[in-house]
Amino acid sequence: MSPRALDKLTVRVRLTKLARAVGLVTVLAVISPTASFAQSAPPSSSLDVPTTKLLAIGTFTAKGSPERWKPLLPAEVRDTVRLYLAGKIDQWYLKQDQSGVVFMMNVTDPKEALDLLGKFPFGQAGLMEFQIISLGPIAPLRVLLTEPAK
Repeated sequence: MSPRALDKLTVRVRLTKLARAVGLVTVLAVISPTASFAQSAPPSSSLDVPTTKLLAIGTFTAKGSPERWKPLLPAEVRDTVRLYLAGKIDQWYLKQDQSGVVFMMNVTDPKEALDLLGKFPFGQAGLMEFQIISLGPIAPLRVLLTEPAK
């Protein structure tokens, strides 16, 4: 077998192993959280992780017409920049359909995020509301850290 063919085979084997590991992680991520929905306090598991960031998805309300939000836009942008400079907002984006914004926040408490964003001019005027999604490390990756059985 030529060295080039051997290299291709090695890469193919590694990709196959990686694909299997990713598949296992995906299956664990999908099935594990559903087991605790019926309980009032989910038991601690190896899949529990801390919240490290929040995803804040802002959507204009029915009141959020351009005629109402355009005059408030400069103040809204200044408040966004202030939270960015304070380290509370890490990244911000405009939704492609222009129906709102998305913030990646360096905040771990959803209530704190809603309080901060609710003070923005759009929030005060009832023009935008936010959905907050807690984010954390991908816990099933721990499977990759265990030593395989011999």
